[in-house]
Amino acid sequence: MKLPFTKKSTVYYDRINAEYFRLDQEVRAAQGELQEAEVDCEQKRQWLYEANQRGSRYQSSEHEKNASLAASEASHRVSRIKASIGELEGQINPLRRIALAPDLYDQAKKELAALATQGKGCAAQIDQTDGLIAKLIKRVSDLQTRIASETASASQTLFNDEVAFVVPEALHKMEAELRLVGVSLTDLQAKREGLGATLSEIPKATRDAHQEFIGYRAVVAEIELYEQLQPAMILFARASAARRQAGYGHDLRRFDIEIPHELLEPAAVALDSELARA
Repeated sequence: MKLPFTKKSTVYYDRINAEYFRLDQEVRAAQGELQEAEVDCEQKRQWLYEANQRGSRYQSSEHEKNASLAASEASHRVSRIKASIGELEGQINPLRRIALAPDLYDQAKKELAALATQGKGCAAQIDQTDGLIAKLIKRVSDLQTRIASETASASQTLFNDEVAFVVPEALHKMEAELRLVGVSLTDLQAKREGLGATLSEIPKATRDAHQEFIGYRAVVAEIELYEQLQPAMILFARASAARRQAGYGHDLRRFDIEIPHELLEPAAVALDSELARA
């Protein structure tokens, strides 16, 4: 697995990832074993049920006793495997956040970029669609005006010569054009509504993606820190052991250090800038 940052050492991450992979393989194997055990247990229970149905209500037969013993052993096996999986999950969960963080961090960055691109593209399509809708609305208005004028003229002709009257071809064409323009306008308005709905969903999706990005980045930053601290871990261990000897209330596995205040604000500014570029 490639880390999304460039460092000379990946000893810390490689060790965590290797342990995670080993435990994950054990969990998968145990889950497969559990499926087989559950099938076997159900078969043994069915055997016991059938044996009880055929047996005497007053005295258990040897067949019933064997079926009961087999069902009990199968049930205990299922319980043992589930307990084993639970123990493995307890070991693997703290490692999972470290092992998966680099890939998830990279995916979160890509998701943010994709949402930004989608938002810009959607907004551009809306502008283009709005322009087409405006043109068609004007076309409809012009056609309605011309049709009204042509209808008034045709009506006057009808009054003057009822027998020889024929609906003008131009009126037929304009009415057909109006229907076609109306269909196109309806389609464009539906498209505009769909684009608007998509665009309205992007801000929330972007906020969610930002939160994921921030979370995964925090773990990646932790990995970076531990990679750099590996050469100094002997010194930390020595300092922690010394503090423990000086006071028994100290947790031997932890050693807090104070970060200079003047370094904190620039770090926060850099993180904000990184988020803005993501």
